[in-house]
Amino acid sequence: MTTFREYRDRLSGPEPVEQFAASLPKVARPYQGERAGFMSRAIAAGIDVAMVFIVVLGTVALIWMLSFIVSPTTPLDSSGHRIPDVIWLVLYGYFLNWAYWTICWATSGRTLGNLVMGVRVVSRKGKHMRWGGAALRSLFCTTFPIGLAWVIFSGANRSVQDVFLRTSVIYDWIVGMPTLGGILGRQAHD
Repeated sequence: MTTFREYRDRLSGPEPVEQFAASLPKVARPYQGERAGFMSRAIAAGIDVAMVFIVVLGTVALIWMLSFIVSPTTPLDSSGHRIPDVIWLVLYGYFLNWAYWTICWATSGRTLGNLVMGVRVVSRKGKHMRWGGAALRSLFCTTFPIGLAWVIFSGANRSVQDVFLRTSVIYDWIVGMPTLGGILGRQAHD
């Protein structure tokens, strides 16, 4: 099992530092591989949720516009509405958020919010998560978002989700492109 300190020390060797010196400031190097704090994680999650909210609003606008093409004079449903009820929109938003986090965490360990904040979700071994673990973690994070607050009280900067699923969110500013083998789960998971 690779500890996060070993992960960070591996990055401070001669080759990786030379390779990424232009993209990683010297003040950030000591934090590379350390567990991220509450604010970094909360802002990243906020960016992701805001993005999903915008997609839901865009979907509502699209449905509303298309409803005029399909039936310009009468409402689409018997209650006189042209857009779905709020409960369906909330469920749609939760599903989109779950799917978005699952796909991103399983393929690269990063969402758009994680990328902006320089953090990455990793398994207990410091690798990106497998599809099942990513789906479970995203379900846990979507249905129990208050679990993130545990990072404030945890000495190890771990949320409730991290404790139960043995995951971590680390600072990782070095961005690599996901490979097809990694996306399909063909790369080695130690």
